[in-house]
Amino acid sequence: MSRSKSAMIALIITATLLVIVGLTGASTPAQHSSAALASVIHAGLNTSPSPATASPVSPTPTLARRSFNVDSRSKLVPTVFLPGRGPDLPGEMVYTGRRIDVYAGHGTFSPDEVAAMGVKAELALSYIQKRFDAQLTERISVGVYSTSQAPGRGTRGIAYTYGNTNVRIYYRPGESQRNALVILSHEMAHALQAEAYGRDVQSRADTVLLEGLASWISGEYWLSLSGAPSFQSRARDLYLSGFSGNLASLGGSNLDMAYDMWAGFVEYLARTYGWPKLNQLYLSGRGRGPGSADYRGIYGKSFQELYTDWYTTLK
Repeated sequence: MSRSKSAMIALIITATLLVIVGLTGASTPAQHSSAALASVIHAGLNTSPSPATASPVSPTPTLARRSFNVDSRSKLVPTVFLPGRGPDLPGEMVYTGRRIDVYAGHGTFSPDEVAAMGVKAELALSYIQKRFDAQLTERISVGVYSTSQAPGRGTRGIAYTYGNTNVRIYYRPGESQRNALVILSHEMAHALQAEAYGRDVQSRADTVLLEGLASWISGEYWLSLSGAPSFQSRARDLYLSGFSGNLASLGGSNLDMAYDMWAGFVEYLARTYGWPKLNQLYLSGRGRGPGSADYRGIYGKSFQELYTDWYTTLK
């Protein structure tokens, strides 16, 4: 082989190796950052963020981002079967799953539609259990009823977590079943809160934490209502549009938006100070009053000081 041909082959081999090394080098930081992020953002009750990432300076994904897939053919299969039967509810039982029993009342979606929603609710429950790192230990019942049977005007869902746990949602025929599933995921999140913290604690939880955390647990389901990529992004949009002021009183103007803001605040506390302190804060609830938990005792700052600090990150 001539020297010129040998040199040409050597050059081609060298160039090829450089391309391979370059591609490998380009992918390595991304792989490392993904692994580091996964270790930091795991949403377990006994997990705290790394101090190096405790105060993000830009919008971040939800703490445990998962795919939002409500397709009944999803491969996300529950691994736990809870025996027995949930509490009896009014209406016709139309679906019995691995952990939930679903009832359909009159004047709402059809029994077949409610049964199909029950399948999707099982998938949603798997998602939120994994996200919050808590599991039901007893079966729960889900009831789907007409808006005329709601306990209050405008009420779309309610969770009864003291005693035999059951959740109920209220919709008219023809309304969005996807939105109904979102509300159902939020109410099931309340059941997980009761499992994680205890029923007595749940009955006196600060409303900001109660509803903010339930919305956060609902994750991609809840975010689908606004189409926001993350809770911090949603909170920033609301804040910049003028939805600010006393965080405790936001619920008086628009409840859904208040829940969005409260979820962002809860996520901020978990990221900045860690889950153990957020758990302590939840346990310190002294009643349903928004902002009434022992913020100063846990964080050394008042509720107002903490949400003011958070607001500065949204500007």
